[in-house]
Amino acid sequence: MLYVQETLDRQTGLLATNTIGEYITVTELGHKYRVGPKRVRAILHHMGVLAAEGRRYRLPRAHVESGLGRRHDNPRSGHPFDVLSPECQALIAEAWDDTVADLDSEAEPPMRHAKAALDAFRSTRELTTQQAVCWLCDHYPRLLHRQIADILGVTAQLVSRFTKLRAKQKQIKIARKAQTLPVLQD
Repeated sequence: MLYVQETLDRQTGLLATNTIGEYITVTELGHKYRVGPKRVRAILHHMGVLAAEGRRYRLPRAHVESGLGRRHDNPRSGHPFDVLSPECQALIAEAWDDTVADLDSEAEPPMRHAKAALDAFRSTRELTTQQAVCWLCDHYPRLLHRQIADILGVTAQLVSRFTKLRAKQKQIKIARKAQTLPVLQD
């Protein structure tokens, strides 16, 4: 989105429009590099562009003051978002490949450990794919669906379906635990 800055010329009384530059959202940057919204935020967090703020990754106020982007904390849509300046986009482009390689190299050891542990567990029991997905979710909760799919050799959609089913079954179990038992009269 093209950002402009309007200034009032006090002598003429007219607004002068100055173009600031082409700013893009973090998700649009992800589309540019062909990665999803969560992955682009993880990469930018690893790069140091975004910082964890509650349950989200946001552009720090220090970066806004240095001109790397803008924060939209109360937009009409209700969801806060950030936009990155052309200068920030150029810095990201320079460091993108190295950061992705570094992030992927860090992600490999947990996947290898999870696969080794799952193989050890499978040597003692026969597991279906759904059971293997649930086992990995229980023992390695930080693994992404894509990583679980890579470990098991299935699609991420199948992993997502099994995790949703697992969550639904957990909710049913919690609801049953919360029910009170009827009192029997003698």
